[in-house]
Amino acid sequence: MMKKICFLVIFVSLSVFSMVAQAQTDSSISGKLTDKESEEPVPMANIRILRQADSTFVTGKASDEKGLFTIPVRSGAYIVHISYIGYHDIFRDVQVTSSNPRLQLGNIALINDNILLSEAVVTAKAPEITVRGDTLEYNADSYKVTESAVIEDLLKKMPGVEIDSEGKITVNGKEITKILVDGEEFFSDDPKVASKNLPAKMVEKLQVLERRTEMAQMTGFDDGEEENVINLLVRPGMKEGLFGNAFAGYGSKERYEANGMVNYMKNKDQFTFLGGINNTNNAGFSDLAGAMFGDMGGRGGRGRMFGSRDGISTSLNLGGNFSTQLSSKFKIGGNVRYGSTDTDVQSDVFTQNILSAGNTLENENNRSNSRGRNFNTDLRLEWNPNEATTIIFRPNVSFYNNDRNEKGSFHTRNELSGDTINHGNSEYFSEGDGKSYGGNLDISRKLGKEGRVLSAQLRANRGESENKGTSVSGTFYNGIRPDDLIDQRFTNTSDNTSWRMYFSYVEPIGLNNFLQLAYEYGQNMSESDKDTRTQDESGDYTVLDSLYSKRLENDFRNQEIEVNFRAVRENYDYMFGFSMEPSSSRSKTFIGTDLIHDTRQNVVNYAPMAQFNYRWSRTHNLRLRYWGSTDQPSVTQLSPVIDVSDPLNIRYGNPDLKPSFQHRFNLRYQRSNPEKASSLSAFLNGGYMTNDIVTATITDVTTGRKEATYLNVSGNWNADGRVMFNIPLRNIKFSVFSMSFARYNQGYGYSKSITGEDESKEFTDEDKNTNRQVSLAESLGLNYRSDLFDFSLRGNVNFNNVTNSLEGQIDQQYFNYGGSANTAIYLPWDLTLESDINYSTNSGYADGFEQNEWLWNASLQKTLFKQKNGTIRFKIYDILQQRSNITRSVTSNYIRDTTTNTLTSYFMVHFVYRFNIFKGGTTQEDMMPPRDGPGRRFDGGGGPGPEHRMM
Repeated sequence: MMKKICFLVIFVSLSVFSMVAQAQTDSSISGKLTDKESEEPVPMANIRILRQADSTFVTGKASDEKGLFTIPVRSGAYIVHISYIGYHDIFRDVQVTSSNPRLQLGNIALINDNILLSEAVVTAKAPEITVRGDTLEYNADSYKVTESAVIEDLLKKMPGVEIDSEGKITVNGKEITKILVDGEEFFSDDPKVASKNLPAKMVEKLQVLERRTEMAQMTGFDDGEEENVINLLVRPGMKEGLFGNAFAGYGSKERYEANGMVNYMKNKDQFTFLGGINNTNNAGFSDLAGAMFGDMGGRGGRGRMFGSRDGISTSLNLGGNFSTQLSSKFKIGGNVRYGSTDTDVQSDVFTQNILSAGNTLENENNRSNSRGRNFNTDLRLEWNPNEATTIIFRPNVSFYNNDRNEKGSFHTRNELSGDTINHGNSEYFSEGDGKSYGGNLDISRKLGKEGRVLSAQLRANRGESENKGTSVSGTFYNGIRPDDLIDQRFTNTSDNTSWRMYFSYVEPIGLNNFLQLAYEYGQNMSESDKDTRTQDESGDYTVLDSLYSKRLENDFRNQEIEVNFRAVRENYDYMFGFSMEPSSSRSKTFIGTDLIHDTRQNVVNYAPMAQFNYRWSRTHNLRLRYWGSTDQPSVTQLSPVIDVSDPLNIRYGNPDLKPSFQHRFNLRYQRSNPEKASSLSAFLNGGYMTNDIVTATITDVTTGRKEATYLNVSGNWNADGRVMFNIPLRNIKFSVFSMSFARYNQGYGYSKSITGEDESKEFTDEDKNTNRQVSLAESLGLNYRSDLFDFSLRGNVNFNNVTNSLEGQIDQQYFNYGGSANTAIYLPWDLTLESDINYSTNSGYADGFEQNEWLWNASLQKTLFKQKNGTIRFKIYDILQQRSNITRSVTSNYIRDTTTNTLTSYFMVHFVYRFNIFKGGTTQEDMMPPRDGPGRRFDGGGGPGPEHRMM
């Protein structure tokens, strides 16, 4: 199979490259921008080309010194968006066709929108957040950051954006999976590379959107696999030259960090090189090796706490990214990156197990060191041999390595009596290597009639990994059960091969109506082998331990046949469809060479879908969506072979499991008012499960041992909603924002208590637990920006109520609340004083896990050199030495509190240097917004002088 995959990758690559020479540049949009009153040219205005279907960004550039622009594009329907500070935005719907490939817009007059008072002071304020179709657009200049700030620092100041301790970004509750730069992918599926490395000062606008897959863009039909992405719009003047920055810092406790980035942009070509090293928990990439092997921890595989990015980490990263338009018909982009991490984690975990016969309480103390190394590369090649054909090919290769050491101790006691029922300790070491490679090929062809499209897709991927190590642990019981002592050497291997082919045909019916017929066939073949050995008489580890060894094989094949209908009208569009999904699965379990279990399953699933979009205007829209989906049980969930890797947590599958089905619904409402610089967004999500696969647990309260298996239940459901608004006050130097959130979750599970191995382990209705969780949150903020200083204030409160139906359970209520304040004071002699303070506290947590934390950071920086392209900064982190790291997780079976070590107080001195070489001798200062914000002064008169350069 892999020979065929490699052959396909090489063949398609060579074929695409061999045809590049045939490409010719022949489609474009051009025009000239002038001031309506003075009729003078408007240079450095921002021209963006958006796709008419969903307003997503396609390409763009700045007008030259004569106000002229020419932008190469493919044939299609676009929106030309022209913007410049001090002028009304202009939108033009255009069509680039084979009969009119070089579209000339002629002279475009920009109309001044400034409200001028005495001394020509501009009092208008650019909106912080704007809705443009399906896109939520943030104005970067509305959020003040330091000269050395990266994208992550900018994101943290934006309403609705959350970044966790691992660097994961969520916007309005949805995780961001990619970051684009001017519509082009930047380091593929790792948004942390952009968020932690790119300088915030290069960004003019930041767009948040749900981007359809490339196949969905080709067919015009959503496939339910949208990506939540952030698109960074670079300041227009920075698109014509070389710019970059470098900074280095050293501080107390031997803390250090250094980072550098060089970026070259010209027309649609972009090349970026970056690298960094630090021991300040700021890994500029995702640790694939840590994620792959992070759940294979000690105590016979317990490893619950060691896959996260908590603790204290030293990291190194190097990478390069490029995107180039070789012609109007051929584009290629890609990246290569290397990263390494060395992380020390110390954690304390308290778990309350919810049981009908009385709860048990677990305490764990864990220590680990993990070292990971990652190398990844991928390419994206897009070829349009003619106006009717699109071919996109994406090959990728990854290699990773990880080694880890862990030590832990634990004890369990009865909540009612306080008696200890077990205790123990564990040591674990492993070394793992892995690799993955594959590719995606998308082909689409328009067939004469407008809207008639034939599309095909082929995906193939292969993954291999091996993990070797030792596991030594002792679990001691205070009852009559014999102690469990483990001394093992193990080798775990995993191989996975998958491929998928997809065909779609779209036929137009009448006016702006479309019918889609699609077929998909896929196969996934996986094998995992866990070989565990114990000592023989000579002390060598040669004896197969059949209790801890097994090999799983699975062959899963699925088909999907779907019919969809889509209608497009001036102010609205809708789509509905239905699919049938027959599938077959065969799973085998071996111990040594003996086949001990063989399961076959044949299932037919059905999935409906519907979507409705309504547009009052470009800045006011509503979307409703419903879809159903099925999930197959995994090989582990189906295999009845008992896994005793962890003596206190035994697992086995259920071969009678049925596939689960989920009904999902969401609503999105967005509105912005550019004249009032205000915005409002509302989101509602809901889900209902039938045959949901849940964990069912049996706990022996005399030993603390748990057995977990899987059952189907129906009736689990959840719903959440959030509302966010942003509006300036009458004094435009102030703006206020609010985000309200509510969530309800109802989940059924099974938790049975026994007092000995001889008792029945059958689940009854008395063992069924209904877990209900209510979460309410409110965040309120106030921003102030002036010539002398910036100030922002935020407050938040989060209330949670948890109830369980099992007899004897007490309702749990807990709060998380706090606030933050940030200020920047602009002093004479190019000095800036900055300070931020965050307060966090909680109530309702277990003893020892309460939080009452004031986290205060402060810095003083001075701008250096004639070009003001250097900065020296002194910063103190955690001045009050109160930082902590506490989390809580709640399920129908337990409530768990965790505290983990993290960086505490230290200071650091940074030096930051920025360099740039732009077209026509323009400097970076010309591209930057004036520091004095809304009160900036312009020279009166007609055309845009130097003071008008980009906001």
